[in-house]
Amino acid sequence: MRRLAKEFITNPDMVRVCGQQLLDYCSQAENDISTATLYLLRGLFAHNIIFFILREKRWKVDYGLDLRRTMLAVPYRAKDSPAGKAEFSHPDVAITLTCLSYYYGGLNEAQLETCFRGLYKSDSPTMQYERWVKGITGLDRSFQSLSGINLDDGRQWKEIVRIFKQNKSVIDFYLAEVVFPREAKEFKDKLSTSGWDIAEEKAHPTTGFSGTNDNRYLLPLSIVQHDREAQLNTNARVLSYLLRPENTYVAIEETYHEPLNFRKLLTILTEEEKKVPVRVLLDVGAQVLELSNDQVAETWLRDAPSQDVEAAVFFDDKDVLMVITRDGIREPLMISAFAQKLDKCVVYLDETHTRGTDLKLPVGTRAAVTLGPGLTKDRLVQG
Repeated sequence: MRRLAKEFITNPDMVRVCGQQLLDYCSQAENDISTATLYLLRGLFAHNIIFFILREKRWKVDYGLDLRRTMLAVPYRAKDSPAGKAEFSHPDVAITLTCLSYYYGGLNEAQLETCFRGLYKSDSPTMQYERWVKGITGLDRSFQSLSGINLDDGRQWKEIVRIFKQNKSVIDFYLAEVVFPREAKEFKDKLSTSGWDIAEEKAHPTTGFSGTNDNRYLLPLSIVQHDREAQLNTNARVLSYLLRPENTYVAIEETYHEPLNFRKLLTILTEEEKKVPVRVLLDVGAQVLELSNDQVAETWLRDAPSQDVEAAVFFDDKDVLMVITRDGIREPLMISAFAQKLDKCVVYLDETHTRGTDLKLPVGTRAAVTLGPGLTKDRLVQG
């Protein structure tokens, strides 16, 4: 049965007749695994959904949450930038990415309070709470039973948030009781659209403009890109710029137990200071995920030599170019004294803002550019 189950879960060509014996076995009440679980695993593994999600999609870069419009995971156009109205059309992909988004990010205080309110209304709150605290080591005695929880105690609530915000059992409860009952609805019909709809036959021809031709092979078959003859050498010229001898690279060791983070990246930038100081970080590869833009600016400014660097430049949540000084004062760069003193600043641009940002940096400024999985030449060169 184990051999048959492995075949059923991993082989997409297996027909129902070959797996009928396994399905009959699992349908018996005394067995732990159900036929629904088997079909779920078959969808994830045999049809490569789990491989697509874990290999091709990055949290906070390709997908994440946008709680202003839905509690499900939505596509991102760049790091921390949800696509305006797009959503995942494949239901299994949407459900799995939603689970991962909450597992990675955890629950906020409002969501956690919803979990506890729902717990008190459930049929067996004590048993459910025991599942929540199972496996937690060093738990204070007051948190070992539900009767010791007081949601109105502010000091205790802070500790509750710290303990349970990343707890998988609590997150599963929130997903099962709040997110999916409200968001995972099924409809008879579905309206969808894609880039191919732009190229449908119309009374007048469809025209557009692109500054690069890297994606011309991905255009709908009825669309053809025409390059001006004077610009045909652009790709080769850009590559020659990248291959200049002053452009060096650093290979970063990364393991499961020691993933890349900004602290590790900052250590590398500090080592590079021995040559020419690195004053600009262009995160084209979206490698800085654990910190917000202002946190990155504050951390870098704190570690930068005070005699050379007086402020840090970054984009805030409202896409305004800001500057923060060592005194903690924040103001828009354009109205600050540092607009004309960028040589005294470190500059951090996240993935979204490495396009379309024009800063008049002093001649000779040295920048570091991050690379990442799936990074195209077009995005790299734009950055």
